[in-house]
Amino acid sequence: MNSKKVLITGSTGFIGSHVVHGFVELGFEVIGISRTENHSPHVIKNICGDTDWSDVLEDVDIIVHCAAAVHKMDLSESVLQDYQQLNVEGTLNLADQAKATVKRFIFLSTVKVNGEETFGEKFCADSIPNPVDPYAISKARAETGLREIAKSSKMEIVIIRPPLAYGPNPKGNLEKLAKNLVRRMPLPFGSITYNSRSLLYVGNLVDFICVCAEHKAAKNETFLISDDSDLSTASIISLIGKSLDIRTILLPVPVFILKLLFKILGKEEYRTRLLGNLCVDVTKNKELLDWKPKFSIQEGFHHSFKK
Repeated sequence: MNSKKVLITGSTGFIGSHVVHGFVELGFEVIGISRTENHSPHVIKNICGDTDWSDVLEDVDIIVHCAAAVHKMDLSESVLQDYQQLNVEGTLNLADQAKATVKRFIFLSTVKVNGEETFGEKFCADSIPNPVDPYAISKARAETGLREIAKSSKMEIVIIRPPLAYGPNPKGNLEKLAKNLVRRMPLPFGSITYNSRSLLYVGNLVDFICVCAEHKAAKNETFLISDDSDLSTASIISLIGKSLDIRTILLPVPVFILKLLFKILGKEEYRTRLLGNLCVDVTKNKELLDWKPKFSIQEGFHHSFKK
């Protein structure tokens, strides 16, 4: 059994709950931190710039910071405040209080720090950042602050930038696509076979986080991660349908019509997500950490969407 202690924020969330399970299976002593009550033994804390962490940091070896104000289309004042208070101030406050005793701090960032879309070449972990929207900018600011803390302390920082993550009971666009397929609705993406998107099964993310928790070569490094098998939008929908054992109906609507519709409807961000490219290169992970995805993308979709 592993005698080390790990503190995991966002422990009742989609990713955090899987991370907790992964470390428990490895024999770690786990302290889960959640902002909401769900009748579990997790510590409840409102994570912000003035949160006191002294009651839970004793003997903690590793922190995995999954808690975040997640990306939203709505850019209201309250959403922007959440980005600043949780993603930036909350992250740096926790790291600052932990730096004297914690060995390693793993930060779940986002591929959006690299940019919104790839053109030809894939994003690499060491590419020049290009965050565009407030959510990505908040994550980039947190990364910068964490690197400064690492420079002035012995605490090691590991930054992981995942793309769209999926798993059992997926959210967002994948959930919407699955619901439409269950309703046997034809979808207008039969022509979208040319684009390429990197996705990440939550089981592969958890496995990678567990590797980064103790691998010496992960010290103060930034990583991009994916299932290492990029898919077109049409292929994604077909895989979901296959996992659900449902015949998919994809209408070959011309791309220029789809782009026009997204523009008319004011859904430019959906245009990028469904029609554009966003691919990451995981060569660094393979060479530096000797890591490869534990689950194939077919296995990931099966575990996520099977009836």
